[in-house]
Amino acid sequence: MKRVFSLALAALLLAGCTAAPTDSSASSSAVTAETSTAQEAESTAATPAPAAVLRPLWLGDEKAYYMDEMVTGELIRYRVADLVNHVTEVPCEVEGCAHDSESCPAVFSRGECDRVFVLDDDTLVAFTNNQFPETEDSQVILLDRDCQNRRVVATIPNSCFLSMMGGDSFSSPYTDEQSLYCFGYTNASNGESALFRIELENGTVTNLLENAPTQGLQFLGTLENLFVFSQSDVTYPEPTGDLTADALAAPTGTTTHWLFNPYTGEWKVFQTYSSGEWNLDLLDIRIVDGQYYVVDRTAGALYTVDPTTGEKREITNQLPTSDLNDYSAHYWVAAKLNDWLVFDDLSVIINADTGEVRQRAYLPDNYWNGSSHQPNIYLNLGDTLLVDCRYEPYTRTIIGTDGTPYTVDVEHEYLGLISTEDFLNGVPNYTEVGEYTT
Repeated sequence: MKRVFSLALAALLLAGCTAAPTDSSASSSAVTAETSTAQEAESTAATPAPAAVLRPLWLGDEKAYYMDEMVTGELIRYRVADLVNHVTEVPCEVEGCAHDSESCPAVFSRGECDRVFVLDDDTLVAFTNNQFPETEDSQVILLDRDCQNRRVVATIPNSCFLSMMGGDSFSSPYTDEQSLYCFGYTNASNGESALFRIELENGTVTNLLENAPTQGLQFLGTLENLFVFSQSDVTYPEPTGDLTADALAAPTGTTTHWLFNPYTGEWKVFQTYSSGEWNLDLLDIRIVDGQYYVVDRTAGALYTVDPTTGEKREITNQLPTSDLNDYSAHYWVAAKLNDWLVFDDLSVIINADTGEVRQRAYLPDNYWNGSSHQPNIYLNLGDTLLVDCRYEPYTRTIIGTDGTPYTVDVEHEYLGLISTEDFLNGVPNYTEVGEYTT
């Protein structure tokens, strides 16, 4: 699915997930799930110590970017963008292979493999889902960097992982080099939220949310070695019959952001936001590169909050302002590029260190499905970014599950590398690496 849809998903996930900070006393309160002494001892003994700071897993690195595409209604084929040699190809060396059946080492039945993430220099990891009739369990699978040598690390029955993973702090899996952590649900259709820890050494799986102090948690990201979750306790006004007015009606109540230590099991209230000061459907809060960014849109202020002390650090108060209930304005921090914060939908960028605000220099728009958008960032490699650089319309023929072909008018999307400086300065100096598939 296109990155623009990922941003739309972000809007849905974060809507109502955030609100105004209370005083510092609230952020110092701690809650530990109630368990028996025996259960506590068992849990503590089974909890591995952190081997490294939690980090998100991405769909690529400086070597390659990994994609998949539907071959038919039943098969998935891997495709790799080689970021060194600037080509995109199916990772298969079988001479004469058509890459359209399971005889190809890069083709799998749906449900057997899914999007792959780079774990280290030699290994990829995939999180499969039981969302198809032919699959019953979700699996965690390791593969070599050529998408082959598939081996199952763990099988999690009656569960599913987040269906659209990758690209954001709240939709990516994490690792501390000792275990994998992935957000999902205890049932494929209507289960409770789950944070699965999968130990790489022995495949032990633990749902870290089983003893959470509240329900309805939504994952936001990590701060140091702490997971951040959002929980909303809100009430919406009774419908009036005016569809527009009802859709824009702000809820009343509170939204709480929790810190969870996966090694001790401790839950701590981090920030609480109230409908008296914030529109809880329009909380402009993002975790980017391990920083918790908050925008107060009415004051035009951007600040961070320290997860240990609760101390706020204002970066700037010179952002464009908007009304508390302006649903057309979006202030989410999208990325940090060479110390500059870029927003999803603001015409300015901000230096995170100095607070300098300057107008964003835009690149030429891309046009997809009849609408325009700025190039999306697929990988942030520090001094270099992987983005969508151009689109070409074409008619695609698809073979349906019953074997009947049909056509759709779509666009070929192409990926390109661009220096971070050129991206920030609006200079479209791309090195194309091949077609994007999903």
